[in-house]
Amino acid sequence: MFCNISIAADFSSESLNENLKMGYKITKETSSQKMKTFTLKNKNNEVILCLVDFRDQETMCWKP
Repeated sequence: MFCNISIAADFSSESLNENLKMGYKITKETSSQKMKTFTLKNKNNEVILCLVDFRDQETMCWKP
C-alpha cells in the first residue's frame, strides 16, 4: 500500500496570535483531543489555516 501526499502551500512564519493582530478573524474552528485547526480570513477574503498541536505545544500556519 502506498501513500502519496503533497502540500502546495505558503507556510507563514506568523503564529495564530500574530495573524489575528494583523487583522485576520477566526471563521471556523475544529478540534480533537490532540489538535485544533483554525480557519482565518481577512477583509480581502485571504485564507490562512492554523494548526495547534497540544502534544508538542506548536502552532503552524499556512496559506492554502
